[in-house]
Amino acid sequence: MPGLLKTTGIVANLAKEGALELAGQLLRLLEQEGVDVLLEEGLASALNRPELARPIEAMSPDLLVIIGGDGTVLRTCLRLPDNRPLILAVNMGKRGFLTTIEPEEAPGAVKACLLGAFQVEERMRIKAYVDGRELPDALNEICLTSRVPVKLFEARICKDGREIAFLEADGLIIATPSGSTGYSLSCGGPVIDPGLRCILLTPICPIRPLRSFVLPPKAEVEVEILRAREPVAVVDGQEVYELSVGSVVRARASDRPLRFVRLEDGFYKKVAARGR
Repeated sequence: MPGLLKTTGIVANLAKEGALELAGQLLRLLEQEGVDVLLEEGLASALNRPELARPIEAMSPDLLVIIGGDGTVLRTCLRLPDNRPLILAVNMGKRGFLTTIEPEEAPGAVKACLLGAFQVEERMRIKAYVDGRELPDALNEICLTSRVPVKLFEARICKDGREIAFLEADGLIIATPSGSTGYSLSCGGPVIDPGLRCILLTPICPIRPLRSFVLPPKAEVEVEILRAREPVAVVDGQEVYELSVGSVVRARASDRPLRFVRLEDGFYKKVAARGR
C-alpha cells in the first residue's frame, strides 16, 4: 500500500511514440499498489478509462507523472491549479532538461516514489504582472518581444526601481535557472544550476553589445516598453499576452516553486550533450 503518496495523476503527450503504452503500464502498476489514479482527459479516453478522467486544471494529486518532452512539462505546469504535486517527468523528447528519467526507468522510478526513495529538487518560477494584470507563473521564462518579426524592441530595464539598462533588440528574456538552458542559452545567456535561485535577464539580438544580468531572487525587475510593433509577453513558449507601448512588466521570483522528483543528478550530463 502507498504511504504518503495516496493519489497519482498521469499526463502524457500522445503524439510521442510509446507514450500511451507507458502510461497504461504505469496505470496498472499504480492500481496494483492501491494508489488512486487520475488521468488527463485525452489520456483517459485513449486508455478507455473515462471514470479516471480529470482536466489538468482540476488535478492536485500527491504525485504527478508527466510523459513527454520539455514542452509537455511546461504546458502541464502552466495548467496546474497549485504547486502541491511532486512531479515525476519522463523524457519522451530529445534533450529533456526538465525531465528526470528515461522511459525504461519509469516503472522503477514510480516504485521508488511510493517507497519514499527519492530526492526533491525545487524549481523556482517567475511571477510577473503587466500593467497590474497577473500572468501565470513561468517555469522557464517570460519572453518580451514584438509579434511582427524583425522589428525593433526598445525598453527601459530597472532593478528595484533603478535603471540598469536601455534595451534596443529583438526582445528580452526573463528566465529562471531552469530556463537558462532554453531560449536564453540560444541567445548567449549563461547556464545556471537549477538548484540556485536567481533571475536571469538575457537580451535577444541587441543592436549594441549587452550581456545578460543575473539578479538576486528578491530583486524586483521592471521593464517599460518604449517602442515595439505589436509587443507581446510569451510565457514558457506556450501562452501569449498582448502588450502595448507604454506597458510596464514587473517580475520577481514566485513564492510557489515546483517540486520535481530526482533519483540522480543528470543535469550537467545533459548540458555537455547539448552541443553534440
